[in-house]
Amino acid sequence: MKIWTPQSLYSAKPWVMIAGGAILALGSTFWSLVEGSWTVWRGLGCFAGAVLAVGGGAIAQLRQEYRARSKWRRDGSR
Repeated sequence: MKIWTPQSLYSAKPWVMIAGGAILALGSTFWSLVEGSWTVWRGLGCFAGAVLAVGGGAIAQLRQEYRARSKWRRDGSR
C-alpha cells in the first residue's frame, strides 16, 4: 500500500532536491577551492550533489509533461 503524501510536500520534493544538490555540489567545490585540494569525499559530495540536482530537474520535467498530457486528454481536444 502506498503512503499518502500531502500535495505541498509532493510538489516541493523536486525543488528541494535541486536546491539541496546545488548547495552540496557548490559547497564541496568551494570547500575544495579554499583547502586547495580535492579529496575523495569532497569529490563524492560534488558528484552526489550533481546527481540530486539533475534528478530533481528530471522529476519536475516529467511531472510537468504528464500534467500537460493529462489536461489535454481531459479537454478532449487534439
